[in-house]
Amino acid sequence: MKTFICLFICISATGYTAAQSNLRSADSLKRIGLLMPALDKYSQAFASDPSPETSYKIASTCALLWTSQMRDTAFYFLNHGLEDDSTLAALYDPHFLSLIDDSRWAQIEDNQVKKYEAANESIGNESFARELFRMIIRDQGFMYAGNIERRKYIRNGGYFGSPSIFPLLAMEEKNVAANTERLLTLLDQYGWPTASQVTEFAAAGAALIINHTSYELRSKYFPLLKEAFEKGEAQPLRFAKMQDRLLVEEGREQLYGTQIKFENLEKTPFPIKDPEKVDKRRAKIGLGPLSPYLKARFDIDWTVDQKE
Repeated sequence: MKTFICLFICISATGYTAAQSNLRSADSLKRIGLLMPALDKYSQAFASDPSPETSYKIASTCALLWTSQMRDTAFYFLNHGLEDDSTLAALYDPHFLSLIDDSRWAQIEDNQVKKYEAANESIGNESFARELFRMIIRDQGFMYAGNIERRKYIRNGGYFGSPSIFPLLAMEEKNVAANTERLLTLLDQYGWPTASQVTEFAAAGAALIINHTSYELRSKYFPLLKEAFEKGEAQPLRFAKMQDRLLVEEGREQLYGTQIKFENLEKTPFPIKDPEKVDKRRAKIGLGPLSPYLKARFDIDWTVDQKE
């Protein structure tokens, strides 16, 4: 009996190790846009260790492939991947852009909201929250493909690797216009969304959409975002990004280092006021140090010594 137990543990450990190796390979392939090879590796990982994490990754990869057959597969694995998940993260995951207009997406929303509310508290304005979640996905949904092409742009010395980027940019622009029109209607109806009203994740969607519109709209709605933030009803990063963007547009130095530009085909922050004190300002509003943020988000090495 002891021999059987030891053998079972060894087999299980081997399967888990193989699954993790395949997951790492799949993640790398997905990162550079090789979706079918990534899906093959995810499938191998699932065969060794059919975990919810692997199911979720299979679902997101299938969704990125956009075909009706892949959507069916995405929903199948997404339901499995979310069985024990009581968060709302899937509802604003941009990988699922191809799924949100399918009638089955409403069931995903229903299930996640129900589990979230059972584990936390009721969402004050659920219908507003759901619309904001879908807006986030529409706003960010083409970023996966777009960012792959943008990386090629840098590697190619200022040229995109494929003309497919141009209709993609046009679709991004169309989504921004549709999101803006709908959001302005909702803001007239409900006012600026707060974390206690729609959850902090959905509330962040309003700032995200407005920050991608025009200077006029950013100027109009920033005071509402600032008021919500000062009351603890908005994420500090969303507040910082809109504050910094307005300052940059006005030809002034940004405060928190969130705004980036291309300079000689390299990413670099726009000028920062008293850059040696930026971490102190960031900490004051609830953000971590700038250097790790820039490295993780933009692969920028930023090495300005900080003063207390």
